[in-house]
Amino acid sequence: MIRGVGIDLVDVDRFRKSLERRPALIERLFTASEQEYARRHADPAERFAVRFAAKEATLKSMGVGIGAVGWHDIEVVRAADGRPSVQISGRATELARQLGIVRFEVSLTHTGALAQAEVLAIGGRGQHRIAEWRSGADQTSSVMETATIISGGLVPIVAPVEMNAIDHDAPEPVAELIARAGAALARHALRMLGGTYGRRVVVLVGRGNNGNDGRDAARRLLSRGVRVRVIEVGQMPEVLPDCDLVIDAAFGSGYRIDADRRYTAPSVPPGAAVLAVDIPSGIDGLTGAAGGGSDEISGGGSISGVLRADETLTFAALKPGLLFGEGARCAGSITVADIGLDVSRASAHLVGAASVAGWLHRRDVDAHKWNSAVCIVAGGQGMEGAAALASRAALRAGAGYVRLASPGRAESMNLPVEVVRSSLPVSGWADSVLADLERFRSLVIGNGLGLAPETSSSILDVLAGARRIGLPTVVDADALTALATLTNSGEGRSSVASVVGASMVLTPHDGEFARLDGSSPGPDRIDAARRLARSTGAVVLLKGASTVVASPAGDVLVSTSGDARLATAGTGDVLAGIIGALLAEGLDVFRAAAAGAFIHGRAGALGWMHGSVAGDLPWRIPAVRAELDRLLP
Repeated sequence: MIRGVGIDLVDVDRFRKSLERRPALIERLFTASEQEYARRHADPAERFAVRFAAKEATLKSMGVGIGAVGWHDIEVVRAADGRPSVQISGRATELARQLGIVRFEVSLTHTGALAQAEVLAIGGRGQHRIAEWRSGADQTSSVMETATIISGGLVPIVAPVEMNAIDHDAPEPVAELIARAGAALARHALRMLGGTYGRRVVVLVGRGNNGNDGRDAARRLLSRGVRVRVIEVGQMPEVLPDCDLVIDAAFGSGYRIDADRRYTAPSVPPGAAVLAVDIPSGIDGLTGAAGGGSDEISGGGSISGVLRADETLTFAALKPGLLFGEGARCAGSITVADIGLDVSRASAHLVGAASVAGWLHRRDVDAHKWNSAVCIVAGGQGMEGAAALASRAALRAGAGYVRLASPGRAESMNLPVEVVRSSLPVSGWADSVLADLERFRSLVIGNGLGLAPETSSSILDVLAGARRIGLPTVVDADALTALATLTNSGEGRSSVASVVGASMVLTPHDGEFARLDGSSPGPDRIDAARRLARSTGAVVLLKGASTVVASPAGDVLVSTSGDARLATAGTGDVLAGIIGALLAEGLDVFRAAAAGAFIHGRAGALGWMHGSVAGDLPWRIPAVRAELDRLLP
């Protein structure tokens, strides 16, 4: 059984330069046998980089960070058949025993530019998956912690007001919950410190339970021999005293931005790490907005009046403010600690790799191309690239058959040879599309079709036809603009309901959302996506740094697998093609949209940080699906 998954990428050139600047790193990071193996090759940096990636991925698969075990406790060796494997010793052996891990499976790839490692932590029978929960080591509490979030299943997301209700309904007294939180916090701090001898910690505390969690942790750290100084928010200096770690327990997720009273973060001494409790102080727990009123980064790690955290330990569930806005930029790596609160009522969840892997369907041995056929209506005059991107993405995501229907001459497009091309009339083409639409398993419509009134009319006619037959449909780009013409008409929402149904997913960016909804999403993106899904009766995928997928019933899935590499023209067309393929595969609309967002983001994360373009993404989709397949039993 898989206990956890770790994936790590290393830029070989940057790693080579780091080793050249600091040669002592080689002795610190690698065992003698690893050094000997790497130096047998013409470019040792490649071998060192991929072994470093393997060590990082192994740590991630165990749900721990740097410092939890020694670098030499994880060694990359080669089996008799030449395959790489991970061998552990020392603290890593004890940690693996506690977590029920019996072996690691490793896959390594490297070029002169990029080194990648994927590690599966495999356990024996009868253990919980580390990707879901693992037992805490503190005998005074029943604390449990999640492992690496991005590799796991669904992680609850709870708004501050919902968290208050959960706290209120807990059967345990408040003092017991504070003790559990303090124990988890102290344990996490010790992990970051890497020991207790000579360590110095500053704990910033406020008046609420967040501050009480910090005070409890401070007492526990003192009992372990750590030198601790507790500073009340009202007495906080501009520059904190010298220390190894700052525990930020000043406000927590209940913080709200007040124009008349903004939090000013102190400066942190050089070399000190910052551990935020629940959420970095000064971040709005609902929206992720920062309370400093500026986007400028100031000294000591402060950004917009917020103390930027290296790590955040949040309790019971993720808070939206950790996933959006400046909160996502300031939280660092995030760990969720279960302190015994019931969060089963949560209707929003973060999507992890294990959950996506469980949704995907394997192709039957007797399958044929029409079992997963996608019809794509895209590519007007001068916008053929959008159609090509969506088509190639659908093929690479697993579609058995892709037909591209385009107004004008589809033959002139630079398309994959596997795409079946169909030319439509320049206008009045709805009947041509609808003629055999029932043969397909999904429809993607809108990419690069244009905004001419006659084009919008044909789009709406096709959507109405797809709704009548219940065909799963991705409504993207210019098809969203066509829908917006209905929302602004005299009939408004009733007109939208005549062409949009529960089998459809709308995929707006902020501008398209504003045209459909009548107002911008605003800072509460989860609420915005829910609002549009409820008013249209369709699943809504609101694009952004953290992508929000909402169902008409109010359920929400959030994907954070992507990054700024997706901020280039055409990546939305790729996303539409991926979702179309997943719909044709048989996923329900809600999960197909969320899985598509996750795969799309992961494909982007496999690319270059600078210079990646939308056309690169489809080629990486099979690698992402292979990663996900390896998570299945």
